[in-house]
Amino acid sequence: MSLSGHCLCGAVTYSTDSDPIMVAICHCTDCQRQSGAPFSLNVAVDRDALTIGGDSLTTYETVGGAMDMKRERMFCNRCGSPLISVLEEAGDMAFIKAGTLDDTSVITPELEVYTDSAQPWFHAAEAEERGLFPAGIPT
Repeated sequence: MSLSGHCLCGAVTYSTDSDPIMVAICHCTDCQRQSGAPFSLNVAVDRDALTIGGDSLTTYETVGGAMDMKRERMFCNRCGSPLISVLEEAGDMAFIKAGTLDDTSVITPELEVYTDSAQPWFHAAEAEERGLFPAGIPT
């Protein structure tokens, strides 16, 4: 499968020919703060197969998660769009922010992670069909 996308202003683009490793709804508080939303929808792909272009990509590094490990959060410094996250504990995966894909119809969430941080009013209709991981991502 081929995936491509860009930030809101179009200054940063990305593409990959890697099939998604997983598509996950993330309820961690970092994703909530970064996105300004109750969760983030992420597409995990092989980091080595991801090509990023543009001159306004900036990386903000945090430490978090259940294991207090490094996170690299990549975004466009012109429009502020969050684009990609790389988590230390996730090995060779990069997580594309699904809202930045050129075609979001090709993905469907398969699991939910950090469900202990989910908003108490969030109850996905299909949640029983997805894997639920209360405090992290499956690796």
